[in-house]
Amino acid sequence: MDILKKYNYDEKLFGNLRKKYLAGEFSDKNNILKAKIEPPEDAEFFNPKNDISQNEKLKNLGADTIKNGKLGVVIVNGGMATRFGGVVKGIVEVYDGKSFLQIKLEQIKKVNQKYNVSIPIYLMNSYATEEATLEHLKKNSWFGLENSIKCFSQFIAKRLNTDGSFVTPENESYYGPGHGDFIFAFSQSGYLADFINSGGEHIWYSNVDNLGATVDKLIFGYHIYKNSEMTVELAQKYPGDKGGAPAGVDGHLEIVEQFKFPADFNQDLISVFNTATYIFKAKALNKKFELPFYYVEKKIGDKKVIQFERLAGDLSLFLKTKYIVVNREERFFPIKTPQDLENSRAKLKKRFE
Repeated sequence: MDILKKYNYDEKLFGNLRKKYLAGEFSDKNNILKAKIEPPEDAEFFNPKNDISQNEKLKNLGADTIKNGKLGVVIVNGGMATRFGGVVKGIVEVYDGKSFLQIKLEQIKKVNQKYNVSIPIYLMNSYATEEATLEHLKKNSWFGLENSIKCFSQFIAKRLNTDGSFVTPENESYYGPGHGDFIFAFSQSGYLADFINSGGEHIWYSNVDNLGATVDKLIFGYHIYKNSEMTVELAQKYPGDKGGAPAGVDGHLEIVEQFKFPADFNQDLISVFNTATYIFKAKALNKKFELPFYYVEKKIGDKKVIQFERLAGDLSLFLKTKYIVVNREERFFPIKTPQDLENSRAKLKKRFE
């Protein structure tokens, strides 16, 4: 089957984005917000360390909802890992022969055993990761979770040269247009509807390379207690940290990616950043969203190419969103380069074994 057809290339959608680029309407400058942006007050985020009065109640609420079979998990495994050498990161060994994906799945198995449940797991691959990931799962007998894991794939798009022509050869042209594909691909796969129809109510979304993003009854309880449609995990910034963060945009608190901030905005005024771990109310996802696309420059060898991507964090523009500050040393272990992994192996093994 043609790869573009197999992975749902939307020729009309990306054709229109290409036209906008050729017309000068799409550039890194267009990514920058023109709205009034304000740093949020820390009081707008819930921090379980600072307000312990409800923690036991939240833990009980989260645990009961897990026991009642209302939770599903999405693991995002579609990234092309350009900073990691272009390998399929999910199947890379972290320690003791265990891959990122194996450790993530073993974490879910522990929750299953603790609460006597079988949490459905939805694994979002891409054209670049699907084959190797399925081979890895089959080789390891799906790590004992074959009946729980459902795989679907994000979509595909074609890169452009700076003159607007398509990159050749074609195998260098393709890319996955951002983790914002999650909601569209999840819906199109039919798994979101199946989850809701089977009584599922909440989806925990995390990246395969963040091993800290485990199912946590307190965080889950907060999400439920607040009747949130989207709950965002935030981590305290360290000096020099960069990344997306919550900010007031024309009075609306939402996740703003770093490249969307004006150059003169002092990001040090925001004490936290987005970990890209979210909990969603499943029914809130069961509708159409107009997520924006962004202009992204990448390098293929020495050549600059253009991509259009959308982001899962932008669902905070549309959903009733709450924010919780989590313990960074326990829940945020991003591994973006091979050196990150080498530097973190011992710490990760100690934390998760």
